Amino acid sequence: MSEENLMIEQQPEMVSTKPKRVKRPKSKARKIIEWIFFGIFAVFAIFILAGNISGAIHKKENYGQSIRFGIGSFVILTSSMEPDIPKDSAILTYKESCDTIFARYQSGVTQDITFANVAVSVDYTPTNPQYTIPVVANRVMTHRLVEMAVRDDHAFGNGRFVFITAGINPNEYGSEKNQYQIFTEKEYLGTVKLANTALGKVFNFIVSPIGLILVLLVPAAYLIVASSIDIFRALKTSEEENSELPTDNRLEHLSESEREKLKKELLDEMINSKRKEKEDGHQD
Repeated sequence: MSEENLMIEQQPEMVSTKPKRVKRPKSKARKIIEWIFFGIFAVFAIFILAGNISGAIHKKENYGQSIRFGIGSFVILTSSMEPDIPKDSAILTYKESCDTIFARYQSGVTQDITFANVAVSVDYTPTNPQYTIPVVANRVMTHRLVEMAVRDDHAFGNGRFVFITAGINPNEYGSEKNQYQIFTEKEYLGTVKLANTALGKVFNFIVSPIGLILVLLVPAAYLIVASSIDIFRALKTSEEENSELPTDNRLEHLSESEREKLKKELLDEMINSKRKEKEDGHQD
C-alpha cells in the first residue's frame, strides 16, 4: 500500500467535542403552579357540572328554572324595581327557608323575592286593603315582600306560607300602588342576595353550555400546549445529540480526484493480491 494510504489509515478518528445537552426536568415551582392551575379548574368545572345536574333534576319543581344548590340567576326585565334594582340588572338569589324569611319580615327587614307568578288559588285576604288587584303574568318575577303570613292549619307545600309582593316603582306595572302578587312556598324561588349587571352576565355565561365547555377547554388547551412544547424540546435535543455522535472524517479532507485515485490504487492492490495468491497456489 502506498505511503499516502498508510497516512489515511493512521489518521485519528475525529469526534465532536461539544457537550451533550441534558434534558432538564420540570422545576418544582412549575409543577406546583400546574397542579394549582388544574386543581382550581377541576374543582370549578366539577362544581358547575354538578350544579347543572342539580338544576336539571329539580327544574320541574322550580317551574322550569335552573336553581343550582339553591342559587339562581335572573335578569330584571322591567323597571318595576327601580331605583333599587334597575332594568336589565342581573340578580343572584338564594332559596333559603321560609321560616328565615318570615323572621326577617317580622323584624322589618326589606326583602326582594323571586317567584313564579302563575295562576294559583290562595285563600287569603291581605291585611292592607290597597292590594286589591292581584296580577298574574305567567312568568318569573322579582318584587319586594310587603306582607307574609304563616298558616298553621296548612302543611308545608300546601300553602303554609303566604307571600304578597309588589313593585316599588309607583309608575310601573305591578307596583304597590295598584297591584300585588300573591303566592305560596311552592312558587317561591329565592331571595335576592346580589344585584349587579356585570357579575350576573359573567355568572350566566359560565353556567351556560358554551361557558362550561370553555371552562373545560382552558386547562385542556394548556395541557396540549405544554405537552407540545415538551415534545418539541425532546425532538430538538435528540437531533442535536445525533448530530454530535462520533463521525469518520478521514476522507473529508481529500478532493474528488484524490478519492478516485485512492479507489483505483485499492482496487489494483486487491487484484495484485489475488494474482499473487493464485501464483503461489500453482507453485505449490
